[in-house]
Amino acid sequence: MKRLATVVLGVAVGMAGCGENLTTGSALYNRHCGACHGQGDLGGQVGPALGAGSEAAALTDDEYRTVVREGAEDMPPNTRLTDEQLTKIIAYVREVQGP
Repeated sequence: MKRLATVVLGVAVGMAGCGENLTTGSALYNRHCGACHGQGDLGGQVGPALGAGSEAAALTDDEYRTVVREGAEDMPPNTRLTDEQLTKIIAYVREVQGP
């Protein structure tokens, strides 16, 4: 039993550094948005571009929240993100969009 506990503990410690850090806006964006809206400059892929100069850049933060929560056109609604996570994602998008 002691050996099993040691193995389980060792695996848990080893895996602790393997997970993606989903506490930053960029990590959250990449996980939940990047595949469709593009990573890096947010230039779009399947979904529309969100980067600087895009039509989406003109949206307010509240409009972003509504689109994410309710969905739009081909984008399904996302109710799994917490308000805090969504705030971090929007802040990251604004950072990439620039002034």
